[in-house]
Amino acid sequence: MEYITDEGGVLRGLVWADEDAKRNFSVFGDVVSFDATYRRNKYNMMFVPFTGVDNHNRNVTLGAAIIGNETAETYSWLLNVFREAFGRSPPEIVTDQDPAMKKAIEDTWPESRHRLCMLHIMDKLSAKVLVLQSAIIQISKRGCVPLCGPIQFYL
Repeated sequence: MEYITDEGGVLRGLVWADEDAKRNFSVFGDVVSFDATYRRNKYNMMFVPFTGVDNHNRNVTLGAAIIGNETAETYSWLLNVFREAFGRSPPEIVTDQDPAMKKAIEDTWPESRHRLCMLHIMDKLSAKVLVLQSAIIQISKRGCVPLCGPIQFYL
């Protein structure tokens, strides 16, 4: 377990991993996912689980943390502590599209390949497609004709 406090002694981050988590990482640590929860607890902290997948396609916990903010500095601290606890960084790391996470991974684990979570990509894609689809429907309802004429595809 490792923790960090601010100047006033207030907890700003805590990372823990037991022996089961370390054993899981040694066996299933090729791809690790981590993501901070979007909600905070009553102490204004976010939960950050580190998760892998076992041979039966089940999630295994590789460690966990609570952090006070989502800055690149905090994530860098978190990733450094993770590497110290497990002795290495994972070859593949999967996260959402958080720019602070991306920067921290580039700075702290340059040897790891950073991948984006497909769930987050599909979520954002479907939302953007619905907006575009809605705009097209509104244009067609108004009887607007595109200035460029029909869309043609060329091979």
